[in-house]
Amino acid sequence: MESKKIFLSLLFLLLGVYAIGLFSGLLENDSAQFAVMSMRMVQEGDFLSLYKGTEPYLDKPHLHYWLAAASYTVFGIYEFSYKLPGFLALLLGAFSVFKMAQLLYSTPIARAAALIFLSAQTIVLSGIDLRTDAVLTGFVALSLWQFLAFLKAPHWRPMVYGALAAAMAFSTKGHLALVMIGFPVLGYLIHERQWSVLLKKEILLGVFTFILGICPILYAYYVQFDLHPELVIRGQSERSGIFFILFEQSFERMSGQGMGTNSPDYLFFFHTFLWAFLPFTPLAIYLFFKRFKSKSLNTKDRTQGLLYGSLAILLLISFAQFKLPHYLNSSMPLWAVLVAGRVGGHGMLWKPLLYIQRGLFVLLTAVALALCLWIFPYTFWGSYLMLALFVLASIYWMYQSKGVFNSVVITGVLTAVLVNGMLNTGFYPKLLRYQAGKTVSEKIMQSSYISPDKIYKWGNAHSWAMDFGLRSPLKIVDQLEDFKALSSVWVYLTESQLEVLSTTDISYTIEFWVPSYRITRLKGSFLNPATRLKTLEKRYLVFLPGAGSDLK
Repeated sequence: MESKKIFLSLLFLLLGVYAIGLFSGLLENDSAQFAVMSMRMVQEGDFLSLYKGTEPYLDKPHLHYWLAAASYTVFGIYEFSYKLPGFLALLLGAFSVFKMAQLLYSTPIARAAALIFLSAQTIVLSGIDLRTDAVLTGFVALSLWQFLAFLKAPHWRPMVYGALAAAMAFSTKGHLALVMIGFPVLGYLIHERQWSVLLKKEILLGVFTFILGICPILYAYYVQFDLHPELVIRGQSERSGIFFILFEQSFERMSGQGMGTNSPDYLFFFHTFLWAFLPFTPLAIYLFFKRFKSKSLNTKDRTQGLLYGSLAILLLISFAQFKLPHYLNSSMPLWAVLVAGRVGGHGMLWKPLLYIQRGLFVLLTAVALALCLWIFPYTFWGSYLMLALFVLASIYWMYQSKGVFNSVVITGVLTAVLVNGMLNTGFYPKLLRYQAGKTVSEKIMQSSYISPDKIYKWGNAHSWAMDFGLRSPLKIVDQLEDFKALSSVWVYLTESQLEVLSTTDISYTIEFWVPSYRITRLKGSFLNPATRLKTLEKRYLVFLPGAGSDLK
């Protein structure tokens, strides 16, 4: 990417897509759940304890929630303020990718690497459906850049910065951070045989910095769990929070113990990578086969160890019994650097890849058009006009670009912008209408007579989007009979719960109902407008006037 002007233009378009995503809704479960957990920190003034509903939350460290709580404190409790720290972390990740690629290759390659990173579909999604991985990815990228800078020119400053970033990454998601940082660095050391660096005094300084950096979350775990051995977590009492985060956390996911087994597929992350790195997956595949089936690469390339480390990560996490696609997110910074540097930097680009990239533009644009024209059509005619103009401008830009690698990068970035721009402005907003908790909370807040503090639910089933929308977790009633003791309250019910209520002598009226669907588990029958209605459930807000009423 020789042209700084083109780089800045593409970067501006990508950041525009991310900015729109800041104001989209919170998807259940994780995004809305984490937003509520952070909200409770602020509302209750307890920043050392994490709760998932009524249960103490052991699974993940505190940093992500602290950052969200800090954003709430400054900007108020809104969806965008929850997402803002994750967005800033991704910007940190993009800057770190740029500096890492600049360190290993050149400034033009660094520009391409930053654009590839921000275009990766799983990274774009992480800014919309915000979990802990956005913050994790940013600190992993920063740590990798600083540790590589140390290995190239040993000095205390990059060691301290790298160790501190590693501590922040660990404080976000535990052991996974150390795997994502440690394996590439170890691969680099093995390939370069730089063993003497391990004897440098700066290493001890880095270890000390890391230990110091994780002390806040260790203290938080100690206060919530070690001081309260009576707490029951997954059926066990006397759980040490410090022991869990230092030794147990990721091993539970590897073995499935406590978390369960959700995927025995050992190729899960390999085929997940195919969509996660879109629209630049063809470049990654080309890099892999070029490296292992050809001797044309410079075998003295110092980044080979990083490539081996990245592949080792894929292999290791593939043996985990509990797998989720976003576990790959924090590996994307290094893949962006390697693809940009080893493909573009070595001039090894196969020209037909340009045609493949253009084919992906057509294919992915067609899919996005189907989503926004047929599945959830735009309601404003001007949207179609703007879409047509952008498609034409993109095609013109793609064919005016010079050089195969530049053309591939430009085509890929424009693909990511076009597809995710349509998703953020058309598909996601309409999809969220079927997330019942969000819709119900909006109706309640618009009402002039329904008080949020008079809303209950029957049972401990989670309603994170509704909790966040009301800015307060719903009150819980365990037994149906307990409603008889309440007066002038509203209850959030499923269809089956309403059927049970109708068989009792409890008086009620239906305030309203909304359609409901588990929008994070989409199926073709839901996406098809002709069959969508059959897939929907209903969620009700029911008014209970209290004892003595003859309403039903």
